[in-house]
Amino acid sequence: MLKYVVKRFLWVIPTVLGVLTLLFCLTYLLPGDPASVMLGPRATPELINEISERLHLNDPFYFQLWYYISAAIRFDLGHSINSGFEVSRLIADALPHTVVLAISGLGIAALIGIITGAFAATHRSKYMDGMITLASLVAVAIPDFVAALLLMMVFCVQIPIFPALGAGGDGNILDMAWHLVLPATALSIGWMGYMSRLSRESMLQVLDSDYIRTARAFAAPHRFVAYKYALKNAIIAPITVIGLGAGKLLGGAVFIEIIFNRPGLGKLIVDAVFARDLPVVQGAILVASLLFIFANLLADISYAVVDPRIQYD
Repeated sequence: MLKYVVKRFLWVIPTVLGVLTLLFCLTYLLPGDPASVMLGPRATPELINEISERLHLNDPFYFQLWYYISAAIRFDLGHSINSGFEVSRLIADALPHTVVLAISGLGIAALIGIITGAFAATHRSKYMDGMITLASLVAVAIPDFVAALLLMMVFCVQIPIFPALGAGGDGNILDMAWHLVLPATALSIGWMGYMSRLSRESMLQVLDSDYIRTARAFAAPHRFVAYKYALKNAIIAPITVIGLGAGKLLGGAVFIEIIFNRPGLGKLIVDAVFARDLPVVQGAILVASLLFIFANLLADISYAVVDPRIQYD
C-alpha cells in the first residue's frame, strides 16, 4: 500500500503542473491585451504598463510560464489588482468557509444516502423501497441553486427558523453551525440522491452473492447479515465516488455561497471574475483544483481501510 500511495503522490506532480499551465494559458485566451481587459476601458496607458510589468506580461511566453509556475510552487500567487492584498491571504480567509461547507454537505449526503440506499435494498420491492427510489430520483434532478432557493423560501420566509444570509459570527461555533444547516443541506441534496441510488444497487448485488446466501442458510438473522457483512462490502462503491463528490460539491458551493452570501472560495472567484481580477481568479481556481485532486487521492487510499482484500499492486 505504501508503494501505491507514493506512486499516486508522484502522479499528483504532473497533474498540478498541467493545471498551472492551463490556468496560465487562460491569460492568452482573453481577447485583447490582458492588462487592458483587467483594468477596463478607462485605464490609462501608464496604469496598463504598470500592471503589465507587475504581471510580467511584456516578457516572452516561456519566461512568463516559468515565473508563474515557480511562484505558485512557493505559493506566491501575487496581489489582487483591485484591493492590493496578497491573493494567498484572500484565499486563506475564504477557504475555511468553503471547506466546512463542502465537508458538511458531503457528510450529510454520504450518511443519509448510504443509510437510505441500504434500507431500500433490504426492503426490496416493498413500499419503502419505492418511496426512497422516487425521492432519490427527485433529489438527483434538483439543481443545487434551486434546492437552496426552495429551502430559503420555506425555512427562512414561511417558517423563519434558520438565518438566510451570512456565515455566522466568527468564534461563535453554535451560530456558525446554525448558519451552515441550510447551505449544507441544499448542497447535499443532489449528491444524496445519487449516493442513495448507488448504495441501493451495490447493496442488492452483495445481498445476492453466495456468501450472503450461505450465512442465511445457517439461520443468521437477516438484519445481522445485511448490516454486518453485506453493508461493509456494498459501501465500497459509494466510497469510490466520494472523491468525485467532493469536486462536484466544490463546484456547487459557488452558487450556494452566492445565494446565502457566505464568504467562501466560490464567492471570491465570482467576485474576482466580475471585477476582472485575474490573479485572484487564477489563485482561487488553483486551490480548488488541488482540493479536488487530493480528495480523489484520499478516496483511493481509503479503499483498503474498508476492504483489506484490495491489493495495491
